[in-house]
Amino acid sequence: MHKRILALSALTLAACSSEPELLDRHVVAMGGESALEAVNGIRLELDITEPSFNVRGVYQAERPDSMRIDIYADGTRVFTEALDQGQSWQMFADGDAHATTEAAADILLRGLHGNLYGPHEYAALGHTITEGEPVEIDGVVYPTLDFAMADGFEERLYLDPETYLPVRDRSEYALHPDVNPDEEYHETRRSDFTMIEGVMFPMLQETVDLRTGETVQTVRIVSVEINPEFEPGTFAIPSGD
Repeated sequence: MHKRILALSALTLAACSSEPELLDRHVVAMGGESALEAVNGIRLELDITEPSFNVRGVYQAERPDSMRIDIYADGTRVFTEALDQGQSWQMFADGDAHATTEAAADILLRGLHGNLYGPHEYAALGHTITEGEPVEIDGVVYPTLDFAMADGFEERLYLDPETYLPVRDRSEYALHPDVNPDEEYHETRRSDFTMIEGVMFPMLQETVDLRTGETVQTVRIVSVEINPEFEPGTFAIPSGD
């Protein structure tokens, strides 16, 4: 979940390429520089399904480095994790909030960058990108971009050869590192791209464990709000008073 959104990512990415033309086409496909840079905040309602559960998520994020995701089961909040100006914290159903590790903050920050920043902005965030070799999957030859994030995380993005939208990514990571730190090789497949206020969003993301072929997570974006007003203290760790 951390990476998707979410990594979402739609949630995606950046920096310098041996052939800027491919990155330029990707930026245009995602909405163009002006539209991407105009996204200063976002609120997503998510439907999240894994083999053993289905939950609702509300993801909120604001530039430069604040975000929060609340997870609800049967209408009850069961988990929250957040960044407040880069400082990470989490809270379970009991309402006991506590700070988390730098590694946890790195995961959340990667997701925030993927959700709020355009690919052309990534160099300024310390990330780099190089153009990879084209890769054939199921009879389709995909142009690829290889990302090296500032925290050392690496990911390959596969672009649709006609639209230059990011339809696949592959990387090695733990899906829920707090529960199971073992890393697996995952592919996230993005589809149902929809333009909202000039920016393209993949409304469906399916993550597959490439070693087993099992779909380990499906995320559907139910609603999108761009530049919403956030309540004061949205991203701050509760005081416990």
